Amino acid sequence: MDASALRWTLAIIGVVLLVGIYLHGLYQNRLRKRIAMETLTREEDDSAFIEDEELRTELDYISQIMTETDEPESYDDIQINPTIEADLTPFKLPPPQWFIADILASMAPEQLVNYLLYHTDFHLMTSEEVESVLCQVGLEANNAGYMVYRHENELSFTMTNLSAPGHFIEIGNPEFSSQGFNCFIDLQSNSNPAESYEIMLKKIDELVRLLKVKVYQPNHNLLTISDVTQIRSKLDS
Repeated sequence: MDASALRWTLAIIGVVLLVGIYLHGLYQNRLRKRIAMETLTREEDDSAFIEDEELRTELDYISQIMTETDEPESYDDIQINPTIEADLTPFKLPPPQWFIADILASMAPEQLVNYLLYHTDFHLMTSEEVESVLCQVGLEANNAGYMVYRHENELSFTMTNLSAPGHFIEIGNPEFSSQGFNCFIDLQSNSNPAESYEIMLKKIDELVRLLKVKVYQPNHNLLTISDVTQIRSKLDS
């Protein structure tokens, strides 16, 4: 046999061997899969992990019930806590405990014209911002520690702190804070209530712009132009 024929013979033998190896591999894979399917049945798998016969029977019963269910349950229908989810309302901060200063404790409502100034979210104002703004507006502390505004040496109105202890003696302390203010006129002691009222409104307007607070009546309703008009008519009469 010449060299060329030998080469072709060896090539054909190699191809046959490769095909035989490939087919044998396929056969072995199929055989292994068949054995796995025949041996790893549901009953034998359960038996390997569940030795309690009563527990296995109970699980089989639950599985049967789930299989016989006509309509699968939708995930959208699941509620972790339906009572809470059905009662979701916007969270509102509770109002703080407003402090009534000693100077106001003995005064009757008809004796006063007063307005409350504070933020709608009730956040505290710091010592630094309160002290600088009150000074800028022209308010100064009296002997009792309350802020007062004087016009031509006459007391126009007084301002107390809505946070305890009600005065501003510690306003220079970095730990000082204020929930808001109560600006009031004592109608019995004021020599010119109508003029003092206009001065108080002007200063309140300055505080509103500088501190971004809102103005409320003593019942905590927002002050309106109609309310101001009524007070003006009362003081002019």
